[in-house]
Amino acid sequence: MNVRSRAALILMSALILVLRAPQGAAQSLTATPIAPNLAPTQVEKPQVGPTVAALTVGVRNVVPTTTTQPQQRGGAGLGQSEALMIVGGAALLVGAVVGGDAGDIFMIGGAIVGLYGLYKYLQ
Repeated sequence: MNVRSRAALILMSALILVLRAPQGAAQSLTATPIAPNLAPTQVEKPQVGPTVAALTVGVRNVVPTTTTQPQQRGGAGLGQSEALMIVGGAALLVGAVVGGDAGDIFMIGGAIVGLYGLYKYLQ
C-alpha cells in the first residue's frame, strides 16, 4: 500500500466513524429518564359488518355465569370403581407378560377385579 492509499483509507474510516457516532449514541444508555409515550385511549367503535354471534342459527345456548367454584374431587379424581377397573386391566397385562400358569392366575384375578369394578361403575 502506498501513502496515498493509506491516507485515503484512514480518511474514509474516520468519515465513517464520524457519521456513525450519532447512531451509536442513540443506542447507549443515558442517565436521563426516557419519557413515556402516552397515546390517547381509543374509543370502542360499534362493530360494522358480520359478527360471529350473527352466524348462529336457531336456538342459542345461554350459559348462566355462576360465581361458585366446582367441587374438587380428592385423590387423582378416580372413584373406587374406576380404580378397580384400572387395577384389573393392569393385572391382565401383567399376566399376559408373565405367561405360564402364574400368568393365567394373574389374568383370571385381573379379569375378576376389572369386571367387579365395571359392575360397581355401572350401578
